[in-house]
Amino acid sequence: MVPQDPPTPVSHSLGQPKGPAIEESPESFFARFRAYAVEAHLFPEPWGSPVLEAMVQGQILYAFDRGAPPAPTGVVPVLLHGVVRQAKPLETGAFLEREGASYRLGGRTTPLGEGFYLLQAPVPVVVYAEVPLPEEAEVLLWPPLMLFRE
Repeated sequence: MVPQDPPTPVSHSLGQPKGPAIEESPESFFARFRAYAVEAHLFPEPWGSPVLEAMVQGQILYAFDRGAPPAPTGVVPVLLHGVVRQAKPLETGAFLEREGASYRLGGRTTPLGEGFYLLQAPVPVVVYAEVPLPEEAEVLLWPPLMLFRE
């Protein structure tokens, strides 16, 4: 058997976002950005499913549940969060669309500090970006979109 070199690590551009952790816990993250929470109708999900189906301001979204099980059903306050994979200036009006497991959205941005922005797409999403975002941005998020709840 011929010895082989160890596998080459995956670069940042192909793998996960780099940098420090952006949350200490789901509870502290929700508390920090509570002002940007919106009401969502959560639909029943199978016990143990990490993905929630939610209707937020008329939009159906699929998001990774960051709350303790079981997830409630009905109307609850939620905070949507995503990590920016790609960003560019917005060329159209505000929008939100799903691309496979990712979401692409665009709208006005409000800096919240430390790389966080409130992106006012058809639904408000707190996003984290490693580079400054323009006042109006189109972003592609790393999957999954995350949903924080109390």
